[in-house]
Amino acid sequence: MFRSFLVLMLSLISAGCLAVGGSNNATTCSGHALGDIYSSYVVFDIVKYGGGLTTESSAQEHIGEPVLVYPNKFQVRDFVISNPSYELECYPVPEEGEIDVNRWSNFYGFGLDRTSINVLHVYDEGDAVGEASINLELVNGQLWEMYDGWIYKMKAPEGRKPTEVGK
Repeated sequence: MFRSFLVLMLSLISAGCLAVGGSNNATTCSGHALGDIYSSYVVFDIVKYGGGLTTESSAQEHIGEPVLVYPNKFQVRDFVISNPSYELECYPVPEEGEIDVNRWSNFYGFGLDRTSINVLHVYDEGDAVGEASINLELVNGQLWEMYDGWIYKMKAPEGRKPTEVGK
């Protein structure tokens, strides 16, 4: 057990993973700053990846909705966190045949052209350590949320382009 934990920690460190909380803009994930992600976004696409209770028409209703990622406020759908804490984490892409403990979108065949899986963990006050309220993948300057069988793709409005952390 300890050996597995040690191997996991060393692989995360070697992938350039650093945790950052709150409004800290320290450098993380291969030299990109968490502050580069702070922006308003809009849901522009949905993609079915698995089973769930959400119907396609219900998922499509979220297209065009704003998503806020700021040091003092996080909002997606009707889910709002005041004064969130953020953690930007880089996960190595598993080799073919390996099964990762995390089920990111690449497990379902999406975003396969990445060199690492960059994830923004969003915490609310009172969340257990390591148990984020929501996880968003960063893919080619977009945020992807996997929720109830759907991937909700979000991008910054024209004119405001956050650093493309997810390449």
